[in-house]
Amino acid sequence: MRKSDLLSSAGIPFRLVFLMWLIFLFEVSYGLNANFLGIYPRTFFGLSGVLFAPMIHGDYAHLLSNTVPVLFLGTMLFYFYGRIGQTVFLRSYFWTNLCVWLFARPTLHIGASGVVYGLAFFLIFFGIFRRDFLSLLVSLVTLLLYGGVFYGILPVDPGISWESHFSGAIVGIFTAINFRNKKRIV
Repeated sequence: MRKSDLLSSAGIPFRLVFLMWLIFLFEVSYGLNANFLGIYPRTFFGLSGVLFAPMIHGDYAHLLSNTVPVLFLGTMLFYFYGRIGQTVFLRSYFWTNLCVWLFARPTLHIGASGVVYGLAFFLIFFGIFRRDFLSLLVSLVTLLLYGGVFYGILPVDPGISWESHFSGAIVGIFTAINFRNKKRIV
């Protein structure tokens, strides 16, 4: 493993995390609230959230709980699956948020957890569907570190957008199915 490969693999996830922190620190510093940029399902106004919701977080705990997984899972994705990484990342970002906008309950949805779930479910299920050693190893590591994501798709807390989690899981699984037979992934 070359250090430059690992650093370049973290580029896109790092940029997203940088924007998440920049917006949050701007909100805190100036006493603003950017929640209006979240997803409010099936409204024209809420459609902008498909683009902006993953960058908006309610508090430090919410932001931290998304920072580490976006960096770790995103870097794993780009390091091990460089040729398909950008497509998988964009699907986890946009398709997940579009599903939330289309199908979620009518409340404000913010945060990057849908992206996290899309990445985690892709990394877990890609190895299962592909069945090569490297992909299975990546699946196993992801499952060991983030196996709790399966619990997060259940509607247990009305203050948490389980719809984002569920949408990310569905997008991740379908993306894994879509790419399972792709020849060049690294």
